[in-house]
Amino acid sequence: MAKVTAKYQITIPPEVRGSLNIQPGMDIGIVKKGNDFVIVVDPINALKNVWRGRFKDRRTTDDYMDMVRGKPE
Repeated sequence: MAKVTAKYQITIPPEVRGSLNIQPGMDIGIVKKGNDFVIVVDPINALKNVWRGRFKDRRTTDDYMDMVRGKPE
């Protein structure tokens, strides 16, 4: 069990750190899934994986935004 400090910090228990291979200096995220909160190791890479392969037709991000929002006049 982790205890919250006066600065709202927590210590990740050793078994969780070991299981997720969390090292000092790593970025982690905490996301809500239903009624639970989940630790996400390297959230930027996880976000990249969600978007990876979306532009298989070689569109640029600007082309995609124009398609979604409409072309600026």
